[in-house]
Amino acid sequence: MHRTILLGLAAASLFLVLLGIEVFQGDEPITASSLAADILETGILILAVTATSYFSLEVRDLRADNAEMWAGLARARAEGNHWRRAAREHLDGLAAAIQRQFTEWGLTNAECDIAALMLKGLSHKEIANLRHTSEATVRQQARAIYVKSGLANRAELSAFFLEDLLPPQSSEPVRPTNSVS
Repeated sequence: MHRTILLGLAAASLFLVLLGIEVFQGDEPITASSLAADILETGILILAVTATSYFSLEVRDLRADNAEMWAGLARARAEGNHWRRAAREHLDGLAAAIQRQFTEWGLTNAECDIAALMLKGLSHKEIANLRHTSEATVRQQARAIYVKSGLANRAELSAFFLEDLLPPQSSEPVRPTNSVS
């Protein structure tokens, strides 16, 4: 807003200079109608110059904001890629550790696949569809996994691998916070 006022004042000053030049150099007498026409023309000129200046300053600011946004986006992408690489190393290590445990339990390749899909949260029906087999076959393989691992069910299988990844629980239950005030 401050820039707009300055631009308007500059344009008004130029108008007064132009009006003064015309008065001193004019061959014809100044009439009220010619003065009004000159004032109107100059007012329109002032408005056009002010609007053009204002909009070009706005465009410059928008371009600067746009450049800053793109730079921020590039930084965020770089940080995201760095995080993904770091997380990938940990996830690859976790996947290898899980596979070693499957091998230690003596699971077959099919049972390893079933156990991994169960850890990902898929139901027996979903696993059967993915593996193009029957649900009964998946249930049978899941039972074999539980027997070989010494675990009772899917919850214990998941807890076996995930328990140490989660922070220890406090004595009080964690309650979600309500962000609405």
